[in-house]
Amino acid sequence: MRLILLILVAVSRLSAGEDTGAAGSVPDYPYPLTTCLSCGDALGAASVSLQHAGRDLKFCCIECVAPYTKSPETYISSLEEQIRMEQRDSYPLKTCVVSGHDLGSMGEPVEYVSGNTLVKFCCGACIEKFASDREQMLKKLSDARAGVIHETEPKPH
Repeated sequence: MRLILLILVAVSRLSAGEDTGAAGSVPDYPYPLTTCLSCGDALGAASVSLQHAGRDLKFCCIECVAPYTKSPETYISSLEEQIRMEQRDSYPLKTCVVSGHDLGSMGEPVEYVSGNTLVKFCCGACIEKFASDREQMLKKLSDARAGVIHETEPKPH
C-alpha cells in the first residue's frame, strides 16, 4: 500500500509539471516506446509516467505499474534493449566519448544506456569515467547529433 501511495505521489508530481530532473541538463532522446512497458497496450491520454533511477517509464494505466514494482529489472532491461536497437545504427561518433579511442579498437564497443540515450565506449573501464562527468559527455553526443562533432584526442587508459 505504501509503495502504491509513493507511486501515486510521483505520478501526480509529474502530471502537475513539477521538474524532477536536474536544471540545465543535456537534452535526452524522447521516450522510445509508444506501448505500455508492462502489458504492451498503446499509451494514451490516461497513461501513467514515473521515474526510476532517473529514467522515465510509461504505463498505459496505474494497474500496469504493480507488475513492474515486483520485478523492475526485467522491465528496465527490455526498455534498454529497445533504446539500443533504435539508436545503434545512427550513433553519431566513431570514437569513445570518454577516451577518444576509436570504437572497436579494443574489441567490440561497450554499449551503455544513460537515461534514454545510448552511449558507446571503447571498453568497460570508460563507463565509470563517464559517470563522473555525465553531463559533459552527453553534451558531446548531443552536439554530434546536431552536426557539431567533438571527436576527442585519444587519452591513455
